[in-house]
Amino acid sequence: MKFSLTYPMFTRTFFLFLLLFSAAGLTSQTSVGNWQADLAFLQRELPKRHPNLYFSYPQASFEADLDRLSQSLEGKADLQIGLELQLILARLGDAQTRLELAPLLQKDKVIPLGLGWYEGGLYVSGTVKKFEPALGKQVLGMNRIRIEPVLERMGQFFARENPEAIRRDGPLWLRFPAAFRLAGISPSDTLELVLQDDAGKQYLMKVFPLDFKREKSGMQPAQFMQEHPDLRWDPVKKIYSMNWLESDSIAYIQYNACYSREMIMATGDTLSAMQLPAFQPFADSVVALLHRHPGARFFFDLRFNSGGMPADGIALAERLAAMPELNRPDRIYIAVNRYTGGAAVEIASAFQAKTRATLIGEVPPVRPNHFGDPQSFKLPNSDIEVFYGTRTVHVLPGNPDTLQLTLPMELPFSAFREGRDPLLDYVREHPLEAKGGR
Repeated sequence: MKFSLTYPMFTRTFFLFLLLFSAAGLTSQTSVGNWQADLAFLQRELPKRHPNLYFSYPQASFEADLDRLSQSLEGKADLQIGLELQLILARLGDAQTRLELAPLLQKDKVIPLGLGWYEGGLYVSGTVKKFEPALGKQVLGMNRIRIEPVLERMGQFFARENPEAIRRDGPLWLRFPAAFRLAGISPSDTLELVLQDDAGKQYLMKVFPLDFKREKSGMQPAQFMQEHPDLRWDPVKKIYSMNWLESDSIAYIQYNACYSREMIMATGDTLSAMQLPAFQPFADSVVALLHRHPGARFFFDLRFNSGGMPADGIALAERLAAMPELNRPDRIYIAVNRYTGGAAVEIASAFQAKTRATLIGEVPPVRPNHFGDPQSFKLPNSDIEVFYGTRTVHVLPGNPDTLQLTLPMELPFSAFREGRDPLLDYVREHPLEAKGGR
Protein backbone atom coordinates (compact mmCIF):
# COMPACT_ATOMS: atom_id res chain seq x y z
CA MET A 1 0.00 0.00 0.00
CA LYS A 2 1.46 3.30 -1.10
CA PHE A 3 0.56 6.05 1.37
CA SER A 4 0.48 9.78 0.80
CA LEU A 5 -0.64 12.53 3.12
CA THR A 6 -2.11 14.39 0.16
CA TYR A 7 -5.56 13.36 -1.00
CA PRO A 8 -8.26 14.99 -3.13
CA MET A 9 -10.25 17.86 -1.72
CA PHE A 10 -13.76 16.88 -2.02
CA THR A 11 -16.06 19.11 -4.02
CA ARG A 12 -16.51 19.07 -7.76
CA THR A 13 -15.11 22.56 -8.20
CA PHE A 14 -11.82 21.57 -6.63
CA PHE A 15 -11.06 19.52 -9.75
CA LEU A 16 -10.86 22.84 -11.55
CA PHE A 17 -7.70 23.90 -9.78
CA LEU A 18 -5.84 20.97 -11.30
CA LEU A 19 -6.32 22.66 -14.66
CA LEU A 20 -4.81 26.03 -13.93
CA PHE A 21 -1.16 25.07 -13.75
CA SER A 22 -0.57 23.13 -16.95
CA ALA A 23 2.79 23.76 -18.56
CA ALA A 24 3.35 24.31 -22.26
CA GLY A 25 5.14 21.69 -24.30
CA LEU A 26 5.68 17.97 -23.82
CA THR A 27 8.65 16.12 -22.40
CA SER A 28 11.09 14.46 -24.78
CA GLN A 29 9.55 11.73 -26.92
CA THR A 30 10.12 8.07 -26.04
CA SER A 31 11.42 6.10 -29.02
CA VAL A 32 9.35 3.45 -30.77
CA GLY A 33 11.75 0.74 -29.62
CA ASN A 34 11.53 1.85 -26.01
CA TRP A 35 7.74 1.98 -26.18
CA GLN A 36 7.67 -1.55 -27.58
CA ALA A 37 9.85 -2.65 -24.67
CA ASP A 38 7.47 -0.93 -22.24
CA LEU A 39 4.45 -2.68 -23.73
CA ALA A 40 6.20 -6.05 -23.50
CA PHE A 41 7.12 -5.27 -19.88
CA LEU A 42 3.50 -4.41 -19.03
CA GLN A 43 2.24 -7.58 -20.72
CA ARG A 44 4.60 -9.65 -18.53
CA GLU A 45 4.25 -7.81 -15.24
CA LEU A 46 0.61 -6.82 -14.90
CA PRO A 47 -0.88 -10.37 -14.97
CA LYS A 48 1.69 -11.49 -12.36
CA ARG A 49 0.78 -8.69 -9.96
CA HIS A 50 -3.00 -8.53 -10.36
CA PRO A 51 -5.04 -11.20 -8.50
CA ASN A 52 -7.33 -11.90 -11.50
CA LEU A 53 -6.53 -9.63 -14.43
CA TYR A 54 -8.68 -11.42 -17.00
CA PHE A 55 -11.85 -11.73 -14.92
CA SER A 56 -13.95 -9.95 -17.55
CA TYR A 57 -11.72 -9.52 -20.63
CA PRO A 58 -9.97 -12.53 -22.22
CA GLN A 59 -6.19 -12.75 -22.12
CA ALA A 60 -6.03 -13.37 -25.87
CA SER A 61 -7.94 -10.15 -26.56
CA PHE A 62 -5.77 -8.13 -24.18
CA GLU A 63 -2.55 -9.41 -25.74
CA ALA A 64 -3.86 -8.83 -29.27
CA ASP A 65 -4.73 -5.23 -28.31
CA LEU A 66 -1.21 -4.64 -26.99
CA ASP A 67 0.30 -6.19 -30.13
CA ARG A 68 -1.76 -3.93 -32.41
CA LEU A 69 -0.65 -0.88 -30.45
CA SER A 70 2.97 -2.02 -30.55
CA GLN A 71 2.81 -2.24 -34.35
CA SER A 72 1.28 1.22 -34.79
CA LEU A 73 3.56 3.46 -32.73
CA GLU A 74 5.38 5.24 -35.55
CA GLY A 75 4.71 8.99 -35.61
CA LYS A 76 2.69 9.07 -32.39
CA ALA A 77 3.49 11.30 -29.42
CA ASP A 78 3.85 9.85 -25.92
CA LEU A 79 0.49 11.28 -24.90
CA GLN A 80 -1.37 9.66 -27.78
CA ILE A 81 0.29 6.31 -27.08
CA GLY A 82 -0.53 6.66 -23.40
CA LEU A 83 -4.17 7.38 -24.20
CA GLU A 84 -4.41 4.41 -26.56
CA LEU A 85 -2.85 2.18 -23.91
CA GLN A 86 -5.36 3.49 -21.36
CA LEU A 87 -8.16 2.49 -23.75
CA ILE A 88 -6.83 -1.07 -23.61
CA LEU A 89 -6.51 -1.15 -19.80
CA ALA A 90 -10.05 0.20 -19.43
CA ARG A 91 -11.40 -2.87 -21.25
CA LEU A 92 -10.17 -5.05 -18.38
CA GLY A 93 -13.06 -3.71 -16.29
CA ASP A 94 -11.14 -2.98 -13.08
CA ALA A 95 -11.19 0.69 -12.05
CA GLN A 96 -7.97 0.24 -10.08
CA THR A 97 -6.07 -0.90 -13.17
CA ARG A 98 -5.14 2.25 -15.03
CA LEU A 99 -2.34 4.54 -16.12
CA GLU A 100 -1.45 7.72 -14.28
CA LEU A 101 -1.51 10.07 -17.26
CA ALA A 102 -1.82 13.35 -15.36
CA PRO A 103 1.85 14.35 -15.92
CA LEU A 104 1.40 14.04 -19.69
CA LEU A 105 -2.14 15.43 -19.85
CA GLN A 106 -1.34 18.53 -17.83
CA LYS A 107 1.70 19.32 -19.98
CA ASP A 108 -0.56 19.32 -23.02
CA LYS A 109 -3.45 21.73 -23.60
CA VAL A 110 -6.18 21.73 -20.96
CA ILE A 111 -9.63 23.33 -21.03
CA PRO A 112 -10.24 25.20 -17.74
CA LEU A 113 -13.73 23.92 -17.15
CA GLY A 114 -15.07 22.09 -14.09
CA LEU A 115 -17.97 19.80 -15.00
CA GLY A 116 -20.04 17.65 -12.66
CA TRP A 117 -23.15 15.50 -12.91
CA TYR A 118 -25.94 16.58 -10.61
CA GLU A 119 -29.61 15.64 -10.39
CA GLY A 120 -30.97 15.94 -13.90
CA GLY A 121 -27.81 16.55 -15.88
CA LEU A 122 -24.30 17.90 -16.39
CA TYR A 123 -23.47 21.39 -15.07
CA VAL A 124 -20.54 23.81 -15.18
CA SER A 125 -19.57 23.96 -11.51
CA GLY A 126 -16.39 25.99 -11.94
CA THR A 127 -14.33 27.69 -14.63
CA VAL A 128 -12.27 30.85 -15.19
CA LYS A 129 -13.19 34.47 -15.87
CA LYS A 130 -12.78 33.99 -19.62
CA PHE A 131 -15.66 31.50 -19.67
CA GLU A 132 -17.61 32.82 -16.69
CA PRO A 133 -20.92 33.08 -18.63
CA ALA A 134 -20.98 29.26 -18.62
CA LEU A 135 -20.85 29.06 -14.81
CA GLY A 136 -23.94 27.43 -13.36
CA LYS A 137 -25.41 26.45 -16.72
CA GLN A 138 -26.52 22.96 -17.66
CA VAL A 139 -24.61 21.40 -20.57
CA LEU A 140 -27.06 19.81 -23.02
CA GLY A 141 -24.56 18.88 -25.72
CA MET A 142 -21.16 19.40 -27.29
CA ASN A 143 -20.26 19.80 -30.95
CA ARG A 144 -23.78 18.88 -32.06
CA ILE A 145 -23.77 15.69 -29.99
CA ARG A 146 -26.15 15.24 -27.06
CA ILE A 147 -24.38 15.04 -23.72
CA GLU A 148 -25.25 11.40 -23.00
CA PRO A 149 -23.51 10.10 -26.17
CA VAL A 150 -20.59 12.46 -25.45
CA LEU A 151 -20.07 10.88 -22.04
CA GLU A 152 -20.53 7.42 -23.54
CA ARG A 153 -17.66 8.08 -25.94
CA MET A 154 -15.44 9.39 -23.14
CA GLY A 155 -16.26 6.20 -21.24
CA GLN A 156 -13.73 4.38 -23.40
CA PHE A 157 -10.95 5.81 -21.23
CA PHE A 158 -11.88 4.25 -17.90
CA ALA A 159 -13.21 1.01 -16.50
CA ARG A 160 -16.98 1.09 -16.07
CA GLU A 161 -17.71 -1.14 -13.11
CA ASN A 162 -21.27 0.16 -13.18
CA PRO A 163 -23.16 2.92 -15.06
CA GLU A 164 -22.31 5.63 -12.51
CA ALA A 165 -18.68 5.64 -13.69
CA ILE A 166 -19.83 7.49 -16.83
CA ARG A 167 -21.30 10.28 -14.73
CA ARG A 168 -18.26 10.60 -12.47
CA ASP A 169 -15.30 10.17 -14.81
CA GLY A 170 -16.70 11.18 -18.20
CA PRO A 171 -16.90 14.89 -17.30
CA LEU A 172 -13.35 14.87 -15.91
CA TRP A 173 -11.88 13.49 -19.15
CA LEU A 174 -13.57 16.23 -21.17
CA ARG A 175 -10.95 18.70 -19.92
CA PHE A 176 -8.32 17.15 -22.17
CA PRO A 177 -8.39 17.91 -25.93
CA ALA A 178 -6.11 14.98 -26.78
CA ALA A 179 -8.69 12.65 -25.21
CA PHE A 180 -11.86 14.11 -26.68
CA ARG A 181 -10.25 14.33 -30.14
CA LEU A 182 -9.34 10.64 -29.95
CA ALA A 183 -12.90 9.87 -28.84
CA GLY A 184 -14.33 11.68 -31.87
CA ILE A 185 -16.05 14.49 -29.95
CA SER A 186 -14.24 17.30 -31.78
CA PRO A 187 -11.66 17.50 -34.59
CA SER A 188 -9.93 20.41 -32.82
CA ASP A 189 -9.09 21.61 -29.31
CA THR A 190 -12.40 23.51 -29.12
CA LEU A 191 -15.70 22.35 -27.66
CA GLU A 192 -18.89 24.10 -28.72
CA LEU A 193 -21.25 23.82 -25.77
CA VAL A 194 -25.03 23.98 -25.82
CA LEU A 195 -25.88 25.56 -22.45
CA GLN A 196 -29.18 26.11 -20.70
CA ASP A 197 -29.91 28.43 -17.79
CA ASP A 198 -32.42 27.99 -14.96
CA ALA A 199 -35.15 29.68 -17.02
CA GLY A 200 -34.69 27.22 -19.90
CA LYS A 201 -32.96 29.69 -22.24
CA GLN A 202 -30.26 28.09 -24.40
CA TYR A 203 -26.88 29.50 -25.40
CA LEU A 204 -23.93 28.46 -27.57
CA MET A 205 -20.42 28.94 -26.22
CA LYS A 206 -17.04 27.80 -27.46
CA VAL A 207 -14.45 26.78 -24.85
CA PHE A 208 -10.81 26.02 -25.54
CA PRO A 209 -7.40 25.91 -23.86
CA LEU A 210 -5.97 29.26 -22.77
CA ASP A 211 -2.45 30.59 -22.83
CA PHE A 212 -1.76 31.40 -19.19
CA LYS A 213 0.85 34.05 -20.02
CA ARG A 214 -1.43 35.91 -22.42
CA GLU A 215 -4.69 35.40 -20.53
CA LYS A 216 -3.65 36.07 -16.94
CA SER A 217 -6.81 37.99 -16.04
CA GLY A 218 -9.00 35.55 -17.93
CA MET A 219 -7.49 32.62 -16.02
CA GLN A 220 -8.66 33.87 -12.62
CA PRO A 221 -11.03 31.28 -11.05
CA ALA A 222 -14.77 31.77 -11.45
CA GLN A 223 -16.73 29.69 -8.97
CA PHE A 224 -19.60 29.84 -6.53
CA MET A 225 -18.96 31.43 -3.16
CA GLN A 226 -21.43 29.76 -0.81
CA GLU A 227 -22.29 32.28 1.90
CA HIS A 228 -23.53 29.82 4.54
CA PRO A 229 -22.33 26.37 3.48
CA ASP A 230 -23.53 23.33 5.38
CA LEU A 231 -20.97 20.99 6.94
CA ARG A 232 -20.47 19.00 3.74
CA TRP A 233 -19.20 22.09 1.93
CA ASP A 234 -16.97 23.42 4.70
CA PRO A 235 -13.69 24.24 2.89
CA VAL A 236 -11.57 23.06 5.86
CA LYS A 237 -11.20 19.30 5.46
CA LYS A 238 -9.66 16.85 7.91
CA ILE A 239 -9.12 13.17 7.31
CA TYR A 240 -12.02 12.60 9.69
CA SER A 241 -13.91 14.82 12.07
CA MET A 242 -17.04 14.84 14.24
CA ASN A 243 -19.60 17.59 14.74
CA TRP A 244 -22.24 17.19 17.43
CA LEU A 245 -25.36 18.90 16.10
CA GLU A 246 -27.06 19.27 19.46
CA SER A 247 -30.27 20.93 18.30
CA ASP A 248 -30.78 18.13 15.73
CA SER A 249 -29.41 15.34 17.94
CA ILE A 250 -27.06 14.16 15.15
CA ALA A 251 -23.47 12.98 15.50
CA TYR A 252 -22.12 13.98 12.08
CA ILE A 253 -18.87 12.22 11.17
CA GLN A 254 -17.14 13.30 7.99
CA TYR A 255 -14.80 10.51 6.91
CA ASN A 256 -12.77 11.91 4.02
CA ALA A 257 -10.01 9.31 3.65
CA CYS A 258 -9.50 5.78 4.96
CA TYR A 259 -6.24 6.31 6.84
CA SER A 260 -5.29 6.43 10.51
CA ARG A 261 -2.23 6.35 12.71
CA GLU A 262 -2.95 2.74 13.66
CA MET A 263 -3.27 1.50 10.07
CA ILE A 264 -0.13 3.20 8.80
CA MET A 265 1.81 2.15 11.91
CA ALA A 266 0.88 -1.44 11.05
CA THR A 267 2.63 -1.06 7.69
CA GLY A 268 5.85 -0.06 9.48
CA ASP A 269 5.82 3.55 8.28
CA THR A 270 6.21 5.17 11.70
CA LEU A 271 7.13 8.61 10.36
CA SER A 272 3.97 8.96 8.25
CA ALA A 273 1.84 7.36 10.96
CA MET A 274 2.73 10.04 13.50
CA GLN A 275 1.38 12.72 11.15
CA LEU A 276 -2.08 11.15 11.28
CA PRO A 277 -4.77 11.14 13.96
CA ALA A 278 -5.51 7.92 15.86
CA PHE A 279 -8.86 6.41 14.94
CA GLN A 280 -9.58 4.28 18.01
CA PRO A 281 -9.95 7.17 20.50
CA PHE A 282 -12.06 8.98 17.90
CA ALA A 283 -14.37 5.97 17.53
CA ASP A 284 -14.60 5.60 21.32
CA SER A 285 -15.74 9.21 21.66
CA VAL A 286 -18.41 8.76 18.96
CA VAL A 287 -19.83 5.63 20.61
CA ALA A 288 -19.80 7.28 24.04
CA LEU A 289 -21.69 10.28 22.64
CA LEU A 290 -24.36 8.03 21.11
CA HIS A 291 -24.79 6.22 24.43
CA ARG A 292 -25.24 9.53 26.28
CA HIS A 293 -27.95 10.61 23.84
CA PRO A 294 -30.37 7.71 23.21
CA GLY A 295 -32.27 9.71 20.59
CA ALA A 296 -29.20 10.71 18.60
CA ARG A 297 -28.64 9.64 15.01
CA PHE A 298 -25.21 8.59 13.68
CA PHE A 299 -24.52 10.18 10.26
CA PHE A 300 -21.38 8.64 8.73
CA ASP A 301 -20.44 10.66 5.65
CA LEU A 302 -18.39 8.73 3.07
CA ARG A 303 -19.09 11.12 0.21
CA PHE A 304 -15.92 12.20 -1.63
CA ASN A 305 -13.88 9.64 0.35
CA SER A 306 -11.27 8.71 -2.23
CA GLY A 307 -10.29 5.46 -0.52
CA GLY A 308 -7.33 4.07 1.39
CA MET A 309 -7.48 1.20 3.86
CA PRO A 310 -10.94 0.09 5.07
CA ALA A 311 -10.10 -1.76 8.29
CA ASP A 312 -11.10 1.03 10.71
CA GLY A 313 -14.47 1.63 9.10
CA ILE A 314 -15.30 -2.08 8.94
CA ALA A 315 -14.35 -2.48 12.61
CA LEU A 316 -16.67 0.40 13.48
CA ALA A 317 -19.53 -1.29 11.60
CA GLU A 318 -18.92 -4.51 13.52
CA ARG A 319 -18.76 -2.62 16.81
CA LEU A 320 -22.08 -0.85 16.25
CA ALA A 321 -23.69 -4.05 14.98
CA ALA A 322 -22.98 -5.67 18.37
CA MET A 323 -24.79 -2.89 20.29
CA PRO A 324 -28.58 -3.41 20.08
CA GLU A 325 -29.26 -0.01 21.62
CA LEU A 326 -27.40 1.66 18.72
CA ASN A 327 -28.04 -0.80 15.90
CA ARG A 328 -31.70 0.16 15.40
CA PRO A 329 -33.69 1.30 12.37
CA ASP A 330 -33.34 4.98 11.52
CA ARG A 331 -30.44 5.49 13.91
CA ILE A 332 -27.44 4.83 11.64
CA TYR A 333 -27.15 6.69 8.32
CA ILE A 334 -24.34 6.01 5.84
CA ALA A 335 -23.95 8.68 3.13
CA VAL A 336 -22.26 7.88 -0.18
CA ASN A 337 -22.10 9.46 -3.62
CA ARG A 338 -20.54 8.87 -7.01
CA TYR A 339 -17.20 10.17 -5.69
CA THR A 340 -17.01 7.49 -2.97
CA GLY A 341 -13.90 5.38 -3.66
CA GLY A 342 -13.30 1.64 -3.35
CA ALA A 343 -12.28 1.35 0.30
CA ALA A 344 -15.18 3.57 1.37
CA VAL A 345 -17.59 1.44 -0.70
CA GLU A 346 -16.22 -1.58 1.15
CA ILE A 347 -17.01 0.16 4.46
CA ALA A 348 -20.53 1.10 3.32
CA SER A 349 -21.09 -2.50 2.20
CA ALA A 350 -19.97 -3.73 5.62
CA PHE A 351 -22.52 -1.46 7.31
CA GLN A 352 -25.18 -2.74 4.93
CA ALA A 353 -24.31 -6.37 5.62
CA LYS A 354 -23.80 -6.13 9.40
CA THR A 355 -26.09 -3.37 10.69
CA ARG A 356 -29.57 -1.94 10.19
CA ALA A 357 -28.13 1.21 8.67
CA THR A 358 -29.92 3.42 6.17
CA LEU A 359 -27.71 3.93 3.09
CA ILE A 360 -28.47 7.31 1.56
CA GLY A 361 -27.18 9.35 -1.39
CA GLU A 362 -25.89 8.53 -4.87
CA VAL A 363 -24.75 5.13 -6.12
CA PRO A 364 -20.92 4.92 -6.09
CA PRO A 365 -19.27 3.92 -9.39
CA VAL A 366 -17.38 1.04 -7.75
CA ARG A 367 -18.69 -2.51 -7.40
CA PRO A 368 -19.12 -3.60 -3.77
CA ASN A 369 -17.01 -6.66 -4.66
CA HIS A 370 -13.96 -5.29 -6.44
CA PHE A 371 -10.16 -5.22 -6.36
CA GLY A 372 -8.73 -3.12 -3.55
CA ASP A 373 -5.43 -1.97 -2.06
CA PRO A 374 -3.94 -0.52 -5.27
CA GLN A 375 -0.21 -0.68 -5.89
CA SER A 376 1.80 0.57 -8.84
CA PHE A 377 4.91 0.12 -10.95
CA LYS A 378 6.49 2.28 -13.63
CA LEU A 379 7.10 1.46 -17.25
CA PRO A 380 10.90 1.58 -17.47
CA ASN A 381 11.32 3.84 -20.52
CA SER A 382 8.29 6.15 -20.71
CA ASP A 383 8.22 6.40 -16.89
CA ILE A 384 4.40 6.15 -16.88
CA GLU A 385 2.97 4.77 -13.64
CA VAL A 386 0.66 1.75 -13.88
CA PHE A 387 -1.81 1.15 -11.03
CA TYR A 388 -3.55 -2.15 -10.33
CA GLY A 389 -5.64 -3.78 -7.60
CA THR A 390 -3.94 -6.32 -5.34
CA ARG A 391 -6.71 -7.67 -3.09
CA THR A 392 -9.96 -9.37 -4.05
CA VAL A 393 -12.75 -7.69 -2.06
CA HIS A 394 -15.88 -9.77 -1.42
CA VAL A 395 -18.24 -8.16 1.08
CA LEU A 396 -21.71 -8.81 -0.35
CA PRO A 397 -23.22 -12.08 -1.62
CA GLY A 398 -23.30 -12.57 -5.35
CA ASN A 399 -21.56 -9.99 -7.48
CA PRO A 400 -23.86 -6.92 -7.63
CA ASP A 401 -22.75 -4.15 -9.95
CA THR A 402 -23.88 -1.46 -7.51
CA LEU A 403 -24.32 -0.79 -3.84
CA GLN A 404 -28.06 -0.94 -3.17
CA LEU A 405 -29.15 2.24 -1.39
CA THR A 406 -32.06 2.49 1.02
CA LEU A 407 -32.74 6.11 0.02
CA PRO A 408 -31.30 7.09 -3.38
CA MET A 409 -30.97 10.87 -3.43
CA GLU A 410 -29.07 12.83 -6.07
CA LEU A 411 -27.66 16.25 -5.29
CA PRO A 412 -29.52 19.03 -7.15
CA PHE A 413 -27.23 21.63 -8.65
CA SER A 414 -29.20 24.35 -6.85
CA ALA A 415 -28.28 22.75 -3.50
CA PHE A 416 -24.59 22.69 -4.41
CA ARG A 417 -24.74 26.31 -5.58
CA GLU A 418 -26.38 27.41 -2.33
CA GLY A 419 -24.24 25.24 -0.04
CA ARG A 420 -27.14 23.07 1.15
CA ASP A 421 -26.88 19.37 1.97
CA PRO A 422 -30.17 17.58 1.19
CA LEU A 423 -28.97 14.34 2.80
CA LEU A 424 -28.21 15.95 6.13
CA ASP A 425 -31.44 17.94 5.85
CA TYR A 426 -33.36 14.67 5.44
CA VAL A 427 -31.89 13.25 8.63
CA ARG A 428 -32.55 16.54 10.45
CA GLU A 429 -36.20 16.30 9.43
CA HIS A 430 -36.60 12.71 10.68
CA PRO A 431 -35.75 12.69 14.38
CA LEU A 432 -35.64 9.31 16.05
CA GLU A 433 -38.35 10.33 18.55
CA ALA A 434 -40.80 10.91 15.68
CA LYS A 435 -40.49 7.21 14.83
CA GLY A 436 -41.70 6.14 18.22
CA GLY A 437 -38.35 6.42 19.96
CA ARG A 438 -37.13 3.11 18.60
